Amino acid sequence: MAEERVATRTQFPVSTESQKPRQKKAPEFPILEKQNWLIHLHYIRKDYEACKAVIKEQLQETQGLCEYAIYVQALIFRLEGNIQESLELFQTCAVLSPQSADNLKQVARSLFLLGKHKAAIEVYNEAAKLNQKDWPRRSAIT
Repeated sequence: MAEERVATRTQFPVSTESQKPRQKKAPEFPILEKQNWLIHLHYIRKDYEACKAVIKEQLQETQGLCEYAIYVQALIFRLEGNIQESLELFQTCAVLSPQSADNLKQVARSLFLLGKHKAAIEVYNEAAKLNQKDWPRRSAIT
């Protein structure tokens, strides 16, 4: 025979203190990277015009502080042959994230493409100090 279980509920006394009304939803803070996925999607599909449009929108929204958007814009500039503009944007990324060896490697790569080989080696060496186990950087210098 089946037994029925009787559910017992524990009830707590209601506080007599004045209850503060709760917000229905947490406040929204601006997320600097909220469209990175879309930028990445357009970039890997080689849809550079759509990618540049999303980057422009993202940079306007974040007052130019979205590192990934700047990084991808620099990559696109380099692909289009605008090496100097690419260098300037990679330098901006290096300022936004000074501990990123990847940003410094991109700065060095752009310097190399501009024919500034000694400066490129110096920046590669700076990147080496940040990331000791980076074999691609070591092979780029030697």
